[in-house]
Amino acid sequence: METGIKVADCMRTSLVTVLDSTPVVIAAKKMAESGVGSLLVTNSQKGIYGIITERDLVVKVLALNKVNTTVKEICTKTLITIPVTDDISTAAKLMGEKNVKRLVVTSQGKIVGLVSQKDLISIAPSLYDYIVEEKPKSTAKLKVY
Repeated sequence: METGIKVADCMRTSLVTVLDSTPVVIAAKKMAESGVGSLLVTNSQKGIYGIITERDLVVKVLALNKVNTTVKEICTKTLITIPVTDDISTAAKLMGEKNVKRLVVTSQGKIVGLVSQKDLISIAPSLYDYIVEEKPKSTAKLKVY
């Protein structure tokens, strides 16, 4: 279902970044102060090369009691990207297939923004079905302590 709405029409262009050497506690504070759920990860050699999300902080830091670690140790180093010219339905399908809440938006090989599930659903609520349909079923067992 093409919507006729391009990723460029709903992406956020104010990118918040963090150096990979930053302690995760400082990164969490930066997210809170900036009102964002993710930070793009940079270093002096590669520029932007990863992303750290609120979920990373919960699953990879708090749950494992690794509060004295750096962003580099827990960030996702594979960025899932989408061209700025793609339809938002394509973005929703990709989020579902990859089981992610955010995509890095590119134009001519450069990072120009971020688009989240929330951004897409606020414009076209019917896209929620694409995001949910493609997610793999979790095989994780719930442990009660």
